[in-house]
Amino acid sequence: MLKRTFALSAIAAAMFSMPAIAQQDDQAAYAQQQMEQMANEPVTEEQLEKFVYAIGHIERINEEFVTALESVETQEQAQELQINAQREMVEAVEDTGLTVEEYNALAYRLQNDPEIQQAVEEMRESDSY
Repeated sequence: MLKRTFALSAIAAAMFSMPAIAQQDDQAAYAQQQMEQMANEPVTEEQLEKFVYAIGHIERINEEFVTALESVETQEQAQELQINAQREMVEAVEDTGLTVEEYNALAYRLQNDPEIQQAVEEMRESDSY
């Protein structure tokens, strides 16, 4: 289950960072620096709860995206699906009260901090998420 969480957080982080690819290099570097700085800040229980809740919604959106992607016939249709899925993921994260930047910082922490990994895994295994 934790590997799936890692994969989904990585997918979401990649999708959220796609607009940064189109930005100038200095803007992308600044965004990366901000995320790394936030990743070093203390994480509250409330932030983790919001993060776990967002992951659940992102999983659903991702599953729908993958299913819909199987039926597309053109690259344009695939891009439209991807844009819609990205927009839905952003909305899902923001609906929890987290910003996309906070979510990405937590996803980064999830991949690099064993304590965060354990806390998220325990929350994911509980029936409330």
